[in-house]
Amino acid sequence: MLGNSRWSFDVDIVGRCNLSCPSCPVGNMSDIAPPGGYMKPELLDKIVSKAVSECHVTNFSLYNWTEPFIHPDLSKMVRIVKNHNIGCDLSTNLNIGKKIEETVSAEPNTIKISVSGFDQNSYGYTHRDGTIETVKSNMIRLSEAKRNTNSSTRIIVVFHRYLNNQDDELKMRAFAESLGFDFTTYWAYLMPLEKNFAFLGRDNATTDFTSEDKSIVDQLALPLAEAINVANKTSIRDCRLRARQLAINVHGDVMLCCSVFDQNRFKIAPFLTTPLKELQARRYASEMCSSCMSEGLHVLMTYDDDEFESLARENVQRHHPQLDLEAVYGTEPKKLYSRSSRLKKWFRRQTQRTVLS
Repeated sequence: MLGNSRWSFDVDIVGRCNLSCPSCPVGNMSDIAPPGGYMKPELLDKIVSKAVSECHVTNFSLYNWTEPFIHPDLSKMVRIVKNHNIGCDLSTNLNIGKKIEETVSAEPNTIKISVSGFDQNSYGYTHRDGTIETVKSNMIRLSEAKRNTNSSTRIIVVFHRYLNNQDDELKMRAFAESLGFDFTTYWAYLMPLEKNFAFLGRDNATTDFTSEDKSIVDQLALPLAEAINVANKTSIRDCRLRARQLAINVHGDVMLCCSVFDQNRFKIAPFLTTPLKELQARRYASEMCSSCMSEGLHVLMTYDDDEFESLARENVQRHHPQLDLEAVYGTEPKKLYSRSSRLKKWFRRQTQRTVLS
């Protein structure tokens, strides 16, 4: 095995998403066609088998840039991972209601529901093409399915914080907790990595920073320029996303990391036919990785600096001087959007699974 590090895998089992959120590459890089299609259960089984033979695997997240509930055999895909005695996590925008009951019965370890509002005015802008009333209806179904099946699946509602959705956060927290779900938050940010290079005006951006990108950046509570400046001063010399996390697309190809989107430009090699040691050598030799780390973007992509919390709160207060921050965000600044040390550790493992999907 390749060392004793605990590895996690992010696998897109479908090749598309049903939403087009402006902070996500599915929405802001529409010039790059998604790969499409569905991963076959047999391929996933081979991927998991190879992974556990090469390293200490803690979990498989069956998503990266896509919506797992689109997959026609989602419950089977969950069971394949669970049959290898490792954790299986899902993240969903929950605008798709089919297969809720059978997926819960497959006992994924966690189902994360990403939201950014309680009312459609807020939610519809940042989760573009989504309908919050559909989400809330499916949340009720999910709660009932968990109760009826006596499932041990942990359901976590993750609220994306922007500059102007504080009221929605309070309402969604109350609704989620009324259903018996855990609730946590994080400060929304711009994805993918390519868009951050475009924001900085770098020649290797491979994409443009558009007027729509500027509009969504202007809505971020965590100010992007200041956050990058903080990240660039960090002493963190390696990237956790590169060191012990692997992203695999719907066709079984390894991507440079879970923060990049362009399937053609940043595809490393097929996972099944390439030893993990060789995959890591190629990733560590990547010029994109070097450029990312020279800008400190590896810190931003993993929220690896506690100063981000202060930056975001100060920015919200500047825009809403009458807002009682403690009433909305709590009396103690949260570090890495966690309510407990255990949840903090979970989210540190899942950081890029909390991509704005």
